[in-house]
Amino acid sequence: MSCFISRHSIPSEMEFDPNSNPPCYKTMDEDIVIQQDDEIRLKIVGTRVDKNDIFAIGSLMDDYLGLVS
Repeated sequence: MSCFISRHSIPSEMEFDPNSNPPCYKTMDEDIVIQQDDEIRLKIVGTRVDKNDIFAIGSLMDDYLGLVS
C-alpha cells in the first residue's frame, strides 16, 4: 500500500530539505528527521482501491503521529 501525505498535512515546524542526502523532512533543530523508508505513524484520512493496489491519503497533524523511534 502506498500513502500520499500533502504538505498541508505535515506539521509546520517540519521543513523539506532537498539538499540533504537523501532528501528529507526535518525540524529546524534537526531533532526529528523523516526520510524515505523510515517507519512513521500516520492517520489515514481516505483510501482508494484499484484492481491490484490500495492507495491512501494520510496526515501527520495529530498527537503521537510521525517518526517511530
